[in-house]
Amino acid sequence: MSGNRTRKGNSKKPSIFLISAATGSKARNAAFGVKLPLLGYPAMSLAMISALTPDKFNVRLVDEANEAVPFGEGCDLALIVGQTHHMPNVYAIADRLRSEGAKVILGGMHVTALSEEALQHADSVIIGEGEAVWGEILDDFAAGSLKRRYDGHEVDVDALPPIRRDLLNKRFYHAGEIIETTRGCPVGCVFCGVQNFFGARFRVRSPEAIRRELMTLFGPRPPQTRWKQWLARHWHPDIPYFVERRLLYVADSNFISEPQHARAVLNVFKNSDIRWYGHASFNLTRDEAMLDLMVESGCIGVNIGFESLSQTNIDQMHKFPNKTAQYADCIRHLHDREIGVMGTFIVGFDEDTPEVFDQIVDFATENRLETAFVLILTPMPGTKLFEQMRSQNRIFSHNWLDYDQGTVTFIPKNMTPEQLHRGMRSVWKRVYSWCGIWQRIMTKPRVRAYFYLPVNLNFRKCTRLICSEKLWPTPRLKRHQ
Repeated sequence: MSGNRTRKGNSKKPSIFLISAATGSKARNAAFGVKLPLLGYPAMSLAMISALTPDKFNVRLVDEANEAVPFGEGCDLALIVGQTHHMPNVYAIADRLRSEGAKVILGGMHVTALSEEALQHADSVIIGEGEAVWGEILDDFAAGSLKRRYDGHEVDVDALPPIRRDLLNKRFYHAGEIIETTRGCPVGCVFCGVQNFFGARFRVRSPEAIRRELMTLFGPRPPQTRWKQWLARHWHPDIPYFVERRLLYVADSNFISEPQHARAVLNVFKNSDIRWYGHASFNLTRDEAMLDLMVESGCIGVNIGFESLSQTNIDQMHKFPNKTAQYADCIRHLHDREIGVMGTFIVGFDEDTPEVFDQIVDFATENRLETAFVLILTPMPGTKLFEQMRSQNRIFSHNWLDYDQGTVTFIPKNMTPEQLHRGMRSVWKRVYSWCGIWQRIMTKPRVRAYFYLPVNLNFRKCTRLICSEKLWPTPRLKRHQ
């Protein structure tokens, strides 16, 4: 056994590689791997696993989107995670490390959904949250008795230590910090695997634990020198916060799922004197007091999953809080408070026709969305959508590389796969055209243009890759009858 050989054969610490896999294609990685304030953050799960690993192991965290996997460098145990479209490359990495004598464990949502597939390339798999079983895995590895499956239960997020930020190569990522305050999602959209992996029960970290972590990350705000005061007065009051790197991304699926907890955390943010952004549900704008507190807390933007402009689609996906007739008012309430709105849309639902693409562009432009992130509906393994489409024999691609939400993998009902492929890309081209950026970001009244203009310019760069026929060829299938 690798664990026994390292422990008994020499005195050095066993070496553990924690690998966040990418697609295996540098060009595809670059499409969404730029250093944006919305993207390009590290895998928190592996940084947390690092924090749970005793000092008797040497830990190396590898982000394959930015660096090569260090093959041939004496790995004894590897934990590899990745999304569904990373899995062909995950399996290739695992096979090579095993050929070099390492023990390999695979985890993540895809592995949880298709554990038997993953076990063809691994010594062990983790089902569910890895933090719950990592200590047991390390004990079994040291004893040379790894099990094939480890079933991770829902962990107490308040009992977890701070992540190992010292293992992260800061030059790979945006200059801000990242934090998790909650886990779980009670909504259960048919296309989403979050609930299957993290559970429907909403779990929270205590506001005090969050306060301690933020003080460690940021400390008290430094004195404001004259040049910072000048920037705040003549450019925007937020600019000194960016100079000081007091910017936080909240990685929760829905920051406001538990309103009482959200208010307590917002007060922590307010007292920490930072700027932050994260994900929130449509419900946010129904609570005026919550909106006012978000302004006081330093919120500069929220990502809202609008998903569709069709209420029929919304109801069929089981995202019942969303009311499409209220979308414009939702955006206005946020813009009135100078909070940017980063909207996410999915195209390819059964009610969608080729007209949906023009509708999204018009909606994003008329409502001045700071970003419109448009994805192709994808039946991810383990979701209700996957089971539904498989039973209807509508899935035509079983190559996991295609499950990146930029590739059509199924037969739509009211358009061809080619129309869906090209239509999604037409939205990106128009939203992030020079004219589209100017209309949404630069015309008055502006909402934090100093922040969202660079974001949009980087999305414009991404668009050229996303629309590359070489990287994402157009599917050539006949219309489904």
